[in-house]
Amino acid sequence: MNKYRKPRDIEQTLISSLQDKGYKLTPQRREIIRLLSHSKSHPGAMEILRKVRKVVPRISMSTVYYTLDMLKKEGLIRELEYYDMDNRYEINVSDHINLVCTRCRKITDFTGNVPSFSKAVEKETGFKPASMRFEYYGICRNCAK
Repeated sequence: MNKYRKPRDIEQTLISSLQDKGYKLTPQRREIIRLLSHSKSHPGAMEILRKVRKVVPRISMSTVYYTLDMLKKEGLIRELEYYDMDNRYEINVSDHINLVCTRCRKITDFTGNVPSFSKAVEKETGFKPASMRFEYYGICRNCAK
């Protein structure tokens, strides 16, 4: 997903993509899609459940996980797995840098240009990268105050 697109446009693209593939778009799924499209915080499944329940009170955790898995399988979101904190989900599936605060655990996207190392890796090793995940760990601006 283009990181410069408006959240409403991203939401419509996701909905159209799922409809074209024959998925049923329940109110629960639509609200998860809306939340992810408008979020810049890389929410975890529990946070998604908590926020979606404000709009769709009868949603279950299994529905959240099933929907996230479906979106991930279709290449519409990316799951960020960590060994020391909950997995997070992001709508930006392009190669970019995630900035991870080691104090508050907030994850944000770096919006500048990302250097491409794939050509250098391929030239030196013969390995052809298909996708990349970059993360910088440190202290965010809020925690540094």
